[in-house]
Amino acid sequence: MNLKPLGLVLAFVMLCFSCNSNNTQIAENTFIHGDKIYKIIDNELREIGDLNAKDIKKFEVSKPNQRDLGSSTLDFVKPGAYTTLKALYRGNYLYYSLQLKGMNDLRDNYADGNLTIEFVDEFGFIIHSTEISIHDLVGMVGSDGKPVSFVYNGKTEMSTEINSAIKSYSVTSSIKPKSKYSFN
Repeated sequence: MNLKPLGLVLAFVMLCFSCNSNNTQIAENTFIHGDKIYKIIDNELREIGDLNAKDIKKFEVSKPNQRDLGSSTLDFVKPGAYTTLKALYRGNYLYYSLQLKGMNDLRDNYADGNLTIEFVDEFGFIIHSTEISIHDLVGMVGSDGKPVSFVYNGKTEMSTEINSAIKSYSVTSSIKPKSKYSFN
C-alpha cells in the first residue's frame, strides 16, 4: 500500500490546522478552514462547500444510471466475434454485463484463456481493467441446445473519478484456438 498520498493529505490538513485558528472539525475527515468546507475522500482533499455562498445546495443521492458502452470487436480471435457491455456504478463498484457474440464454438474449439476489459477515458488512456476467465462465461443456449452467446455479470471496484472518466472500453484476449496437440 502506498502511503505517500495519504501522508501528503495529512500534512496539508495539519498545516491548515496549525496556521489558522479558524479550523473546526465537523465530522470524520470533514473540517472547515476559513470559509470553505473540506472533506478527505479517497485520500484526496476536496472542497465540498462554501460558507459564503448565497445558495445552499441540497445534497441528493443520485440514482445510478445504466450505461451502454457499446461493442468491441474480437476479429483478432475469430472473424465476426465481438462483445457488448452495459454498466451501472453504485457505491464504489462498477457492475457490468459483458456479452460475447460470434464465438458459439468457444467451448469446443478454443483453449483456456482470459478476456480483459480495458476501460478507456476521452484521451484513449486505459484507466482501469478487469480480467475474466473464459470458464466464468455463462453460455446462453438456443433452441438447438447449443450456445448462441456467452454472458458474464461481474463487478469491479473503482473510484467515482475513474467511473466518471470512462468513455469507452476495449477487450483484449488470450484465447487461442485449440491445436491438435492441446490437452483441453
